Amino acid sequence: MKDLVFQSIVEHASDGIVVVGSDGHVVFCNPAFARLFQRATDEFAGGLFGYPVVAGESTEIDILHKDGSWGVAEMRVSQTTARDQPVFIAMLRDITERKRIELALRQTKEALAALYRCAPLGVIAISKDGRVDFWNPAAEAIFGWSALEVLGGAFPNHLSAQLNNELSGIDELLKCGEAIMGKEVRLLRKDGALIDVSISLAIVPGEVGCAAGLVCIVEDISRRLHDAEWLRLSGKIFENTQEGILVTDAHGVILMVNPAFVAMTGYTAKEAVGSKPNLLNSGRHEKTFYDEMWRALAEDGQWRGEIWNRRKSGEIYPEWINMSAINDSDGTVSHYVAVFSDITTVKENEERLRALAHFDTLTGLPNRFLFQNHAELALAQAARNGRQVAIMFLDLDRFKIVNDTLGHRAGDALLIEVAQRLSGCLRAGDTLGRVGGDEFNAVLPDLENAAAAASVAGKFIDVLARPFLIEGREFQVTTSIGIAIFPQHGGHLELLSRAADSAMYQVKQHGRNAYRFSEEGVGSEAMVAHGQAKNHLSNEASRETQGGAQ
Repeated sequence: MKDLVFQSIVEHASDGIVVVGSDGHVVFCNPAFARLFQRATDEFAGGLFGYPVVAGESTEIDILHKDGSWGVAEMRVSQTTARDQPVFIAMLRDITERKRIELALRQTKEALAALYRCAPLGVIAISKDGRVDFWNPAAEAIFGWSALEVLGGAFPNHLSAQLNNELSGIDELLKCGEAIMGKEVRLLRKDGALIDVSISLAIVPGEVGCAAGLVCIVEDISRRLHDAEWLRLSGKIFENTQEGILVTDAHGVILMVNPAFVAMTGYTAKEAVGSKPNLLNSGRHEKTFYDEMWRALAEDGQWRGEIWNRRKSGEIYPEWINMSAINDSDGTVSHYVAVFSDITTVKENEERLRALAHFDTLTGLPNRFLFQNHAELALAQAARNGRQVAIMFLDLDRFKIVNDTLGHRAGDALLIEVAQRLSGCLRAGDTLGRVGGDEFNAVLPDLENAAAAASVAGKFIDVLARPFLIEGREFQVTTSIGIAIFPQHGGHLELLSRAADSAMYQVKQHGRNAYRFSEEGVGSEAMVAHGQAKNHLSNEASRETQGGAQ
């Protein structure tokens, strides 16, 4: 009965059982043993076992299956006697799946260890008794302690204290199995520098109700916070700068504009984005202007200068613009940025400064500087063309009396009216200037003879003979005029001015309200009083001028 029971147990055992004689041949094997090799039991009878058997040892052996695949079995050997002969009994348990799982786990651990070693985030594992079990290179870089300094030891004291302060309630959260994700804190490095980090903590489960340890993931976010702050400031600058900003892609399509652009051009951001900058084209510039601009951008990466653009309203206005090409990492242009300002006010101020530099602020006539420029140009042209030029000096007679009796405001009003009347007597190419006080100069270019100058002088005297109505009061003013003719009275402006000035003072000395040519080459009686302005002149020069008057 016992033999039958024993035989049944052996036959139905899940572990393989084989009896090997002292000569190494199989005496007996059960079905489980045969299944290990994917064979039948009778295939092993009397065959060589092929594995070393040592009583009392437990070894792992590789098994070649009938289909050519391999498995692993754990073999335990014991020794006994049968029929007075020593035999070995080997118990084989199939551990192929266990070994596969162990290999997979080992490979997974090795892969995770490799991943943690090359991870950009700091990975720290802390055992339940507070020892540091893992400290990857990223953690070294973040905190400054090497793995050799911390592995197997306690977590750095001041870091632990800081974490406890920063992460209040950490113990309670972790006890409940809750992870702490992305908590931003500021910690000290080994060198004492403060760094901003993001901390994530999680419990490593152990036995039921217990924790095996703690895993801490650390990200140095100092750079990210710095970049975020820089982006925030850049955005504020972009939004609040007074200059218009326009950004395009490499093909010139507008990607973004700032509020100053909208205020300056009248186009909304929605209208501008997706368009090209030529929506601002004023039509004032030739194609060559834009060709040169793009050539400079291509060769130098930037262009700056003055450009006229058109607002949405159609108004054309001047801009000062700086354009830059932005390259990507391989040096290819990826964007263009234009920063520009409306220089309308600057232009207006320049024009006002130009006017102040060249024109009399009261009458609007050219001042001494601009008058001299016009006179020099007229003399140069006359020298080339063989024509004559008249330089005339006018001084209002007894103008001081007007200022003294009626005040300077009345005097200014009179000067303005005098300037308007005198200007009406001149041709388009003539120049009348106010050179100071009640003194006026005139240059008459391109004359055939002196008679034309005499005619204009007579007109000056006539227009000033009409009464002036200033502040409700009527009064009259006269003028004394000295005339010098190029080239008779001088070959350059200085000589002609001196001659005209001298002739004007001669008029004042002989009664005023008349014009007189310079005595150089003309004679000593070349003066015409107001009453004679339309009559014959008394001497030879006078007859010459009347004969040519127009």
